[in-house]
Amino acid sequence: MIRENLFVILAILAAVLLLAACGGDDADSVQGGEAAGISVENCSTTTGEDSQGAFPVSSHTYTEAPSRAVTMNQHTTELMLTLGLQDRMAGTAYIDDFILPELKEAYDSVSVLADEYPSKEVILGSETDFIYAGFASAFRETAAGPQADLADLGIPSYLTLAICKEEADSIQDIYDDIANISRIFEVTERGEALIASMKKDIESVTSKVDPSGTPIRAFLYDSGDDAPYTSVCCSMFTNLIELAGAKNIFDDVDGRWATVNWEEVIERDPEAIVLIEAVWSTAQEKMDFLTTNEALADITAVKKQRFVTINFSSIVPGIRNPEAIRTLAEGIYPESFR
Repeated sequence: MIRENLFVILAILAAVLLLAACGGDDADSVQGGEAAGISVENCSTTTGEDSQGAFPVSSHTYTEAPSRAVTMNQHTTELMLTLGLQDRMAGTAYIDDFILPELKEAYDSVSVLADEYPSKEVILGSETDFIYAGFASAFRETAAGPQADLADLGIPSYLTLAICKEEADSIQDIYDDIANISRIFEVTERGEALIASMKKDIESVTSKVDPSGTPIRAFLYDSGDDAPYTSVCCSMFTNLIELAGAKNIFDDVDGRWATVNWEEVIERDPEAIVLIEAVWSTAQEKMDFLTTNEALADITAVKKQRFVTINFSSIVPGIRNPEAIRTLAEGIYPESFR
């Protein structure tokens, strides 16, 4: 995990330096005034549940560049900070992982409204003029509340595009989010620079993976002893692992995430197991379980001790995705990166 963190730090630092150069251009300075009716594609949730394709995408118009944004979920917070928009944030909430060192100073300048989702009262107390959420659950009644209710109060919102779509998540979703957010905040050149940097980082990995061979079978282990919780067909992880030259063994199961059983895992026999590092279930705990459970001893990945550790925030749509691809590829095909 130390190596993954180092690669993330170096890549994001390069992006931050590039964006800082763009930020010095008067043509792309943050104005905070009228945004002349910026329209972007997004969706609205009425349920607050993360359901695949439940929220039809349509054109949403933002009439003013926000000056007091609230971000909920780590990947949205990191995107805003990487774009240099910390001075336009009234608060943030729900951080799953460590804050990248190069973003720590900017993050520390923003008020933390809650460890998880803040209540609607707390959000309104922040005097926010824009809410940017990474998951639909941010708009539950127990959190910010339905987006329509917020709109009635004059508070526009934006939900990560991958949550909106019926189609499978892809790296294009985060490019679209970056483009949309940078347009809403009137920092389009910063957004374009970040997208270009991410594409370059991804190409530097995919160019080293041999596409002619049979992809290694990979299983993502998030949590669960009795029955494992894993990424399936349509999650961002499936796209990331494919870009890394491997294959999700559960890419034929509908949805983004699912609870499966160990019999299925044994039958599909992964050659590599990706362990999620998260506060709710550490990678070491999962590795200990896999290597001491006799019923799982014949799984190829367990026999070969081919485990790859990755942080949860790296496999949701966000700025960490390029380094997630590198971490996966280097862990599964180390010979290609020597």
